[in-house]
Amino acid sequence: MFVRIMVAVDEDVISLDIPRSAEETKLSMHLKDSMREQCISEVAAAWYNLTQLYKSSRPELAAFVLSSCARYVHWMDIGLVANDRFIPLLSELMDSPSPSLRGAATDMLTEVVSKRMEPTAKINLVQELKVVESCERLSSNLVAAAGASKAAAGTANSGGNSSSSTVNQDDELLAKYAKLLATLAGEVMDALKRVENVVISFNVTGLGVDDDASREATLAAQAANSLLESLTRAALTAFCSGVDTISMPLVPFISAYVARLRALVKRGQALPSGAQLHLQAVLEGVAAAARYPEDGANEAEDGSTGPGLGNNSSSTSSNSRARLSDAEVLAAREEQWEVEERRKELLVLLKNAAKLAFPEALNFVASKLQAALSGGVSGANGLTGFDGSSSVSKGPTAASVGLRFQDTEVAVTLLYELGEGAPEDALKAGSGGLVQLVLLLVTQGQGLPAGQHRLVALAVLETCVRYCRVLQQEQSAIPAVLSLFLGPKGLGHPSTDVATRACYLLSRLVKTLRANLRPYIDEMLRQLQPYLQIVATQPPPAGGTAVGTGREAGSKALAPVTALVDDRLYVFEAVGLLLGQEELPAQQQLAALNSLLQPLMQQIKTNLQPAAVEQQGGGG
Repeated sequence: MFVRIMVAVDEDVISLDIPRSAEETKLSMHLKDSMREQCISEVAAAWYNLTQLYKSSRPELAAFVLSSCARYVHWMDIGLVANDRFIPLLSELMDSPSPSLRGAATDMLTEVVSKRMEPTAKINLVQELKVVESCERLSSNLVAAAGASKAAAGTANSGGNSSSSTVNQDDELLAKYAKLLATLAGEVMDALKRVENVVISFNVTGLGVDDDASREATLAAQAANSLLESLTRAALTAFCSGVDTISMPLVPFISAYVARLRALVKRGQALPSGAQLHLQAVLEGVAAAARYPEDGANEAEDGSTGPGLGNNSSSTSSNSRARLSDAEVLAAREEQWEVEERRKELLVLLKNAAKLAFPEALNFVASKLQAALSGGVSGANGLTGFDGSSSVSKGPTAASVGLRFQDTEVAVTLLYELGEGAPEDALKAGSGGLVQLVLLLVTQGQGLPAGQHRLVALAVLETCVRYCRVLQQEQSAIPAVLSLFLGPKGLGHPSTDVATRACYLLSRLVKTLRANLRPYIDEMLRQLQPYLQIVATQPPPAGGTAVGTGREAGSKALAPVTALVDDRLYVFEAVGLLLGQEELPAQQQLAALNSLLQPLMQQIKTNLQPAAVEQQGGGG
C-alpha cells in the first residue's frame, strides 16, 4: 500500500510529464518543497529497508519498491540514494536471479546518473558510484546476453520451448542495460565538455582564475577524461553486438563522441591515443547494426516471384517457388521501412567517422565488399556483351550459396554512403582507393552472392548511379554497368521494385553519360526494345511498389504503383536522351526511331483490326 500511494502521489500531483495547469504546477512545486523539508529522508529510508527485506523472498515486490523510488530521484537530495548503503545494494541487485529486480536496479542507477547537477559534482558522483569499473564487465555481459537472446528468439521462431514473452523480457532488460551505459557515458562527456568550456572561457577573456579553482577544474577534466576513455571502450564493445535493443540506445553517445573528435581536429588539437581504434569500432558497429535481421520477412521476399515491369512481363521468374501472400509482402515492406529509418542515424555516423579517418573507413568498406565478392564469380547476363564479347552468367557458385543477402546488401550500402564522407578529390582520376573499389563492384557486380535478391540488386544500381563520375573517367567499365541495368538484375528483374526503379536510374545514368554512351547506342536500343514494348502496352503490376529504396526517393520509397506517376516511363526519357544528342547523324536517329516504333505501331494495328472488321460487317 505504501508503494502504491507513492506512485499515485507522483502520477496525480508531482510529475510534470503530464500536462498540467499553472495552478497544478504550483501545487506540484509546493508538495515537493514540503516533502524535502519534512519527510523525504524517512521515505528514502523506507524504500531502502523494504528493498532489503523483500529482495530474496519477494523480488517482484522489491522491484516495485525500486521503480517507485526512481520516480523521485530527479528532484530529491541525491545523497539520500547515492550513498554507501543504497549503491552497494543496487550493484548487488543488478546480479539478481530475478529479471524484474535486475531491471528495476538498472533503471534506478540510470536515474541517479542522469540527475542534473554541476559538472564537477557530476564527475565526483560518478566516481563515488564506482559503477564505471564494472562497465567493461557490463558491456561483455551485454554481448553475451545478446547472443543468448538471438538463440532464444531463433528457438521461439522455429517452434522451440522458449516462449516469446521470455524473449521480450530479455530484450527489455538488454535495452535497460544499454540505456544505463549510454546515459553514464553521455553524462560524463557532457560534464567534461562543460568543464573544458569554463577553462577555455577564462583563458579567452583573460580573467584571473583562483589557483584552487584552476586546480579543481584541471583535476575534474583529468578525471572525466579517464572515465570517458573507459566508458567509450565499454560502449563500443556493446555497440558492435549487432542487436538493435543494445546498439540503438548507444548511437546518441557515439555520435556525440565522434562530434567531439571532429571538434578537436577543427581546433588543431591531436586526437586522443585510442581514437583510431575507437573509430574502427564505430565502423564495425555501424555495419553490424545496419544489417537486415536474420530470418526476417525479406528472407522470403527476395523479389524472385514478381511480375517485373508488367503483369505479363517475360521477366517473371521461371522458378517453382510459390508467390508470397499479400501479408508476407506487406511484412517485408514494413521491415524494409523500419531498417531504412534505423539506418538514418547510423549512416550519418558512418559518414562523420569517414571524414575523420577516411583511409581506415575505405579499407573497412573494401574488406566488407571483398568478403561479399569472395563467394561469387564475375560474369555477364546471358546477353551479347556491349564490348562485343559474349560472356554468360554462371550464377552463384557453391561457395556463394551459403552467404546471406544481408552481408552483400550492407557491404554495397556502405560503399554507397561512403561517397558522402569522402574527400573532394577521392573520385578524381588516379586517386586510387575509392575509384578502384567502385570499379570492383561494377565489373564484378554480376557475380555478387545473393545479387538477384531485390534489396541487393537495388543497392547495386543505386551505387552505380552515385559514382557516375568514375565511369566518365574509366570508360572501359561502361559495358559492365549497362549489362547490369539492361539484364536480369535491372530492367529484367522479376521484382517490380527493382525493374521500376531501374527505369528511373537508367534515365539518370544516361543523362550523366550521354556522350560516353554513343558507341553503345545501337546495342542499348536493341536490348531496350522488349522493355519499351512492355511499358507501352501493359499497366503497372498490381500489388507492387513504385520504387524500392529511400536513398533518393524520399517519401516515395514505398509508394504504391497506383500513384499518378508511373516511374516505368523514365525508360522512354532515357531513350530520348540517347537519341536527342546533336552529335548523332540525323539518319542514325531516324533509323533508331523506326526500329523502336515499328513494333509498337504494328501492335496498335493488330489491336485495331478486330474493331475494323466488326465495323465493316455492321456496315454491310
